[in-house]
Formats: sequence, structure tokens, C-alpha cells
Amino acid sequence: MKNTLLLIAVFLTTFALFAQNPYTITDHDGEEVTEGMVVTMNNFGVPAGSFDYFVTNDSDEDIYMRIEFVSAVNADGSGFELCFDQCFIDLVIGQSIPPAPNFVTIPAGETTPSGNHFAATLESNEVQDYNFRFYLTDSEGTDIGNDLNFTYRYDPILGSNDFRELGVSITSTVIFNNMEVNALEDMDMVIYNLQGQLINSQILSTGNHTINMSYLSPQMYIVKFKTTEGISKTLKILKK
Repeated sequence: MKNTLLLIAVFLTTFALFAQNPYTITDHDGEEVTEGMVVTMNNFGVPAGSFDYFVTNDSDEDIYMRIEFVSAVNADGSGFELCFDQCFIDLVIGQSIPPAPNFVTIPAGETTPSGNHFAATLESNEVQDYNFRFYLTDSEGTDIGNDLNFTYRYDPILGSNDFRELGVSITSTVIFNNMEVNALEDMDMVIYNLQGQLINSQILSTGNHTINMSYLSPQMYIVKFKTTEGISKTLKILKK
């Protein structure tokens, strides 16, 4: 009887541990990637079209992970790059990264290093969805679930004034001295260069804003807007 109770206690403890994922996924800004999240990019290639992510092991034991390419809309994985410890390109639906029986080990309390990302590397005229799931394995590489599902969306027709979901627009994606932004609600704005270095970060209140960019060298930059509800959009601008 005591042995039975002990087994039940162990089972319940294990179940409680993994009922909630023992890991957290965050983006370049430290914002959490949540179940079912869709991240939209209107650029292709690396790094312009890269969505960088980090996985943190929140438990006190090592965890083992893979990412599965679950499905796609208007795409088959050709030209798509996924880096998780190592990089793979030209994915196939149903493929896991890294391939079984391999997995990525994340020690207790640690976070994966920089360099992991999702990226569409081929230009397309269609909106494309790439659906993935993060999941755990055991030490033998067997899938044990604890999924987190995530969609990378490549939207090439997302233009400077096509941010209706977000409530923000800019007058042009070609900038000479100032970027004119109209925000319909309070939101964060960050600007990176193509090397991923932070150029500007500020909170935009509702209304019109003139962002001084005259001091920047002529090249492409990545601008990300994010509302207090966590809705975000990213686009590429050209500083002349």
C-alpha cells in the first residue's frame, strides 16, 4: 500500500511539473512567445527576415527539446531557415530540428545562446504561414509533448500603411531625415540595424510622431512596433 501511494505521489509530482511547460521562449526584446502566437515579417533573408528567439529552462533539471515543422500555407518549406543549435534550410513538413534521435539539451536554469532564429529566405508575392511546435523529449529522444505552437508569417504585401490591426502607420518606408509615424494607441517602437544592434527604442503615445533619423548612415533598418496587448508588426525601411 505504501509503495502504491509513493508511486502515485511521484506520478502527481511529475504531472504537476510538466502540466505547465518548464521552459520559456522569448524574442530579441525579451518578450515572451506564447501559445498560438503569430509573428509577422515583411522581409525575407537573414538577418532582415529573421525572428530571433531564446529558450530558457525554468526547471531545476536538464530539458531536451526539438522543434517540428508542422504545416504551411502557400509554402512547402523550400528556402526556409530554422536554427536551433545548428541551422537547417529547405525544411520538409513533418521534419523535426534537430532530427531524431538528436535533441538540444538546455541545462537547468540556463538560456540558449544567440543565433537561433526562424527566417524565410526566398521572396514571394503571397502571404505564407509556417507553423511550428516546440516540444520536449526524454533523454532517449522520445517525444513527451509539452508543446508550444508558434506561427512565422511572411507577408510581402505588408506596406507602410497596412498596420490596421496594430493601429500605426508611417508615411514612407524610404527615409531621408525623419520617419513620420501615426500611432492610434500607445505602443513601443524599436529600431535595429541589419546586424541586430539596437539603434533606437522609445514609447509612442497616441498621435503623430517625427522620429529623427538624420544621424543614421544610409542603409536598411528594421522597425518593430508593439502594443501593450502584445500585438507586434515588423517592417524594413531604407535610410537614404
